[in-house]
Amino acid sequence: MTLTVSAKDFGPIIEGTVELKPLTVFVGPSNSGKSYLAMLIYSLTQSITRVTEYGSWFSIPAEMRFLTRRSARHIPGTEGELNPAVKEAIDGWVQNVEFELRSLSEALVNFHGIPSGVQDIANEAIRTSLQAAVGWFDGELQRCHGNVSDLRRRSEKDSDLKVALQQSYPSLRLSLGEEPGHERMRLLEETFDISSLEVRLEPHLKLDLQRIKDRVGRPRYSRFLEAPYHEFLSTVAQDAHSYLFEGFPRNSYYLPAARSGIAQGHKAIASILVRQSSFAALQPLEIPTLSGVITDFISHILTMERGIRRRNQSSLEAEIAFLENEVVRGKIDIEERRELPYPEISYEPFAGQPTVGNFPFHKTSSMVSELAPVILFLKHLVRPGDLLILEEPESHLHPAIQRMMARAIVRLVNSGVKVLITTHSDYFLNQVNNLMRIDHASDRWLEQAGFERADCLKHTDVSAYVFHWDATQGGNRVEQLAIRPDVGIDDEEFGKVVNEQYEETIKVQEIPLK
Repeated sequence: MTLTVSAKDFGPIIEGTVELKPLTVFVGPSNSGKSYLAMLIYSLTQSITRVTEYGSWFSIPAEMRFLTRRSARHIPGTEGELNPAVKEAIDGWVQNVEFELRSLSEALVNFHGIPSGVQDIANEAIRTSLQAAVGWFDGELQRCHGNVSDLRRRSEKDSDLKVALQQSYPSLRLSLGEEPGHERMRLLEETFDISSLEVRLEPHLKLDLQRIKDRVGRPRYSRFLEAPYHEFLSTVAQDAHSYLFEGFPRNSYYLPAARSGIAQGHKAIASILVRQSSFAALQPLEIPTLSGVITDFISHILTMERGIRRRNQSSLEAEIAFLENEVVRGKIDIEERRELPYPEISYEPFAGQPTVGNFPFHKTSSMVSELAPVILFLKHLVRPGDLLILEEPESHLHPAIQRMMARAIVRLVNSGVKVLITTHSDYFLNQVNNLMRIDHASDRWLEQAGFERADCLKHTDVSAYVFHWDATQGGNRVEQLAIRPDVGIDDEEFGKVVNEQYEETIKVQEIPLK
C-alpha cells in the first residue's frame, strides 16, 4: 500500500507529489515550502483520523443514522424501515451461505458475493465519510494555513490551487480544488474500490432471520423485526470503512521547529488566555492568532500534564530509553510535587553527568529543552501506526548528537511509527544514509561497529524530496530524490554547499598573512 499527497499552486509550491513511507525526508533551502507541505499532510491525515474516529456513525445506513448499533434492537417497527427488496435479498442470500449456524467463529464472505443492495449501502457509507473528510480538511487548512485565498500561489493571478490524496490499495483518490467565489475547498474527484473486502458474517445472523420469519404477523414482536437487518448492514458498512482507511495513520502529531520555545512558554500563553476570558463580558476578547499546529502542540503539552495520573504504559519503551540514555543522558518526565503549583516538565541527569539533581525545563540546556517535547510525546501520545512530523530534528544539537538522533528516528521507524522530517543538516542526512548502508551488514559486523539490528534502515522504507526554486515560474518545485542501497539519499543540494565552501577555503588560504 502506498499513500501519496499532491499539491499544485499551494502557497510557495508550484507543484509536487510525495509518497509517504515509514520515513519521509524533506530537504531544501529555507522558505522553500517544506513546512507548508508538511502541514498540508498533517491537515489531510488529521481529517481522515476524524473520519475513522466517527466511523461507527458514518457507517450506519442513512435510514437509521439517529441510532447506534446497540440501540438497533429497540427500533420500533415503523421507524428506520428498510427497503423490502433489500430485506428479501438478505434473507435469500444468508440462507444459502455455508457456515456452521452456532459456530463461535465468524464467516468471511467476499464483498462481490453479497446482495447488490447491501453493496450500495456500504458504498454510500464510504461516500458519506469522504464528504465529511473534505469538510474537516477545509477546516484544518484554515486552522493551519489561513484562508484558502491566502494559500493560492501569490505570484500567479491565474493559479489553480489543487490538492490530491491517493492510496494504491485499497484504491482511493480524493482531488480537491478551490471553489470559485468561496473561501473553501470543494471535492473535484472521488473514486474508491472496496471490491476486495471480506465481510464478517456473524454466526447468529441466520438464526435471527429465521426467528423473524417465525414471528411475522405477531404484533408484540414487530419492534424487533428490523434489528438483525440493521446490524448486518452496519457490520458490512463498518467493515468497508475500516478496510478502506486501515493504511492511514491512526493519529498525527506535529512538532514544529520552535517547539522548545513554545513548550517553555506554553503556561504563560495559557494563563494569558484564561485572564483575558474573565473580561469577556466587559470588553472584546482579543485572542492571539496561532497556527493549528502550534495550538495542537500546546494542547498536547497541557493535556499530558493534566493526565499524569492516568497515563498508560508506552509501547515505545526501548526507543525512549535510547533517547534518554544515549542522547540526553537523563530522564525527561512530568513531575508533580506538593510544593509545585502545577505539574512541571523536569530533567534528571543520570549518574556520571557533571550536574546532579532534578531541573525544571526552563533551566536545562538547549539540547535538553529541544528534545524534551519529543521524548514526552513518545512517552504519553505517540504509538506504532501514528504519524510523527518532526521539523528540524537537528536543531540545537551538536553534530555528534545529531548522528545519535538519526539513530533514534530510525529505531522509531522500525518500531512502526511513521516519521516525516524536514532537515537542513548534512550530518543528519549522512547518518541516515549510513544506517541504510548497514542494513546489508552481518550481525557480527554490526556488533563490532557498535550498532544493533534496530539501527538498520531498509532503503525501500525511505522516500526523500528536495524543494528547489524555479525562477521561470516564480515558485518552488518538489522533486523526488533517488535512493540507492549503496549510497542512500542522493542529494546534490548539500554537496553543492560543501563544494562551494571548499573552493572558498582554497581561495582564502591563498591570501598572504601580514
